[in-house]
Amino acid sequence: MFVIITPRFSYSNNRRKLLFIAILGLLSVIYLGLEQTDPLVYALHLTPISLTLAVLYEGMLPGIATWAAFCIGGIFIMHNDPLTTLLSSVILFAGGLLCHYKLESVSQLRMSIRYFGLVFTHLTVYTTISIMQGGSFEFRTLALISAADLLSSLFINYIYFHVKHQERFQQELIMSEKYQMIGHLAASISHEIRNPLTTTRGFLQLMGKEDLDRGTLDRYRKYAFEGVDLASTIITDYLNFSKPNEEKSQLLDVQAEIDGIIPWLQPYSALSNIEIEIEHLSREKLLILGEPKKLQQCLLNVMKNAIESMPDGGKLTVQTQLVQNSVHITIRDTGAGMDKSQVKRLGKPYFTTKEKGTGLGLMVVMSMIKTMDGKIIFRSKPNEGTVCELHFKQVELK
Repeated sequence: MFVIITPRFSYSNNRRKLLFIAILGLLSVIYLGLEQTDPLVYALHLTPISLTLAVLYEGMLPGIATWAAFCIGGIFIMHNDPLTTLLSSVILFAGGLLCHYKLESVSQLRMSIRYFGLVFTHLTVYTTISIMQGGSFEFRTLALISAADLLSSLFINYIYFHVKHQERFQQELIMSEKYQMIGHLAASISHEIRNPLTTTRGFLQLMGKEDLDRGTLDRYRKYAFEGVDLASTIITDYLNFSKPNEEKSQLLDVQAEIDGIIPWLQPYSALSNIEIEIEHLSREKLLILGEPKKLQQCLLNVMKNAIESMPDGGKLTVQTQLVQNSVHITIRDTGAGMDKSQVKRLGKPYFTTKEKGTGLGLMVVMSMIKTMDGKIIFRSKPNEGTVCELHFKQVELK
């Protein structure tokens, strides 16, 4: 029972030892108080089986507690000979402790042999000392106890190794999930940083054109710096991932936010001969609660994916409207589109329809939209393009 309910990877060593002692104490009181046991069975079967289990598998502290409990029970309750009980149990304790520190890479068969060897040594020492003091034993009784010791040793070792195998498997599974999470995080960071850096690179290329007026050059420089600042913000967010701070949401004008990021996408879309059309279908301001950097990052990811789905050119349409107190942002492309199975897998790590994609961009987008109490919906058909809808709760100014 102790081995099953206390896996090593989820309990500290001291907590396991203390729990072992608590279970031992409780069961000892119940057993000795309610059960009628033959003193010989107690001395030659229960004592060595339990003491070997404690000291061989759990070490010194549980072994000492078990040794003390069974010596007290054997001497004062079962009225067995004190000298015989103490000497045989001390030899068993010493042998078990020696084997305990040599358990690395021991097979189940070898462990069973050690276990039964310790139990049989205790039985031999106990009977030898008893006979030297003038005692006697029936051969049939000793044979039955020896057989019971052998079967108990095999059974306990089977349970122990079975539970430990499952425990080791669970621990390896947890570690693999942690490593997978680290891989996802690292790939996600590189993916998110690449977006603003791609935009910055586009504006730097445009700044190399001849005959640019001063105003256009300053505007390109401003957008390039904004892209670098966004990349720096993303790095800071991921560095603070393990130590999250309570982030403050603020009122965001959806229409203004979209108008602000379109200039970042224009150089990238121009390279693919893609036309960007913005349609604000509501005259009033569409206000939501959120963080501007996160909303910009989500919109940039979705729009960049839409542009990359149209390598031969096309049209990217962005609409904003108010639908029953809900702010809708609709991003529509005329790209290759997807089938139903692909749409269902959107947002899963490493699923992507792009040759060099990772699938982590949309995973981050969906996570951010969820933190802003929003909803993201995809509709698509092969060769008919894709529609992405972002729904947010409207905030009304009082």
